[in-house]
Amino acid sequence: MLTPYTHHALPPFITHLEMGTMAAIPGLAYCQLSFDRYAWQDELFARYAIPFPPRLHAAGVKRRAEYLAARYGAKRLLAHHGCDASVGMAADRAPLWPAGWCGSLSHTHDRAIAIIAPGDGGLTPGVDIEMLAPETMRETADMFTSAQEQALLAACPLPYESALLIAFSAKESLFKALYPEVRRFFDFDAARVCQIDTTAQRITLELTQTLTARRAQGSQLTGYYFLAEDHLITLIA
Repeated sequence: MLTPYTHHALPPFITHLEMGTMAAIPGLAYCQLSFDRYAWQDELFARYAIPFPPRLHAAGVKRRAEYLAARYGAKRLLAHHGCDASVGMAADRAPLWPAGWCGSLSHTHDRAIAIIAPGDGGLTPGVDIEMLAPETMRETADMFTSAQEQALLAACPLPYESALLIAFSAKESLFKALYPEVRRFFDFDAARVCQIDTTAQRITLELTQTLTARRAQGSQLTGYYFLAEDHLITLIA
């Protein structure tokens, strides 16, 4: 799913950074990175030229590290495509993208990912990254999937817990992709999983309610997933 074109690191905080593209979604670029929160220093905001938002003054090291890592990934992507700007934070805490660009950010534990696309490309990017947590998935499955979805996921070739995580993450990506258009919170039951193609690493979601005039009940959206040894990435655009 992910096709990298560069790798490097900026120790001690950023231990690995990878940038690349996604063949299945032309125009979409990604940057995923690993970071060490124990190497955190507040001066990293200045070093990486990321504006420090007032909302982070009361935040701890974990939140500051996650915020900086994801936005540094976005900054590197934007710079690679000729945009010398950073991603800010809107009043509703959503990422505030530079004019002419759209994208999505996600982070978990010591990993972060950013995706970007030209604003006039017709894409609505949403990304999510999650650590594998089989026991948690089993215990919380009813919170984000219906009995019908659970039966579909149990029947696919993947381990059931991995399939559950893909469903959870894909719905998180869906929310991030549609929020700029919908502009309000909607829950996991606003969409259902109707297909997982493990060969193409593709998942199809169907809206179960009308969110906007353009996003009507019954509309389908396609997402993609990348399942690694200890984490999962899902993308919708």
